[in-house]
Amino acid sequence: MKKLGKIILVLGICLSMVGISYIVTKYLDKNMYLNTNLLVTFEDNKEFNLESLDVLNKEEAREVYPNKFTIENRSLKSVKYNVILKEIETNINKENLSYILYLNDKEVKSGKVSEINEVLYTKEIGLKKTDEYKLYLYLTEKETDAKYNYKIEIDS
Repeated sequence: MKKLGKIILVLGICLSMVGISYIVTKYLDKNMYLNTNLLVTFEDNKEFNLESLDVLNKEEAREVYPNKFTIENRSLKSVKYNVILKEIETNINKENLSYILYLNDKEVKSGKVSEINEVLYTKEIGLKKTDEYKLYLYLTEKETDAKYNYKIEIDS
């Protein structure tokens, strides 16, 4: 009888652990599906400093090393997302700061940073697709003690 009681106790503990594991896995999978539709990978990191403080034109700016990042759709449907440019620290007049945005090696947007209202670009990405971005920022007018720190965020 003692052996049967121990076997039942061990089986009960095992079944409880399997049940708890199932509940935790289902909860985590649900959160992962809802919150991680897109895998965003930054070549360096998502916070950047304006590297070149020289005044450049658009052609010269393309020769400067860009900020690169990819967005991969890992959900079971198409996902619409926004590429957001957030300033961290700046003392630059944004009228003197321009950008060029490339998507999959094609220029999709360019202009003055002052014209951006945080959302730099909006796109819908298909199932199992990956978008590759390059962002160039450059000064168009001389600035004294220029500093521009920013980060890229993806909102879906």
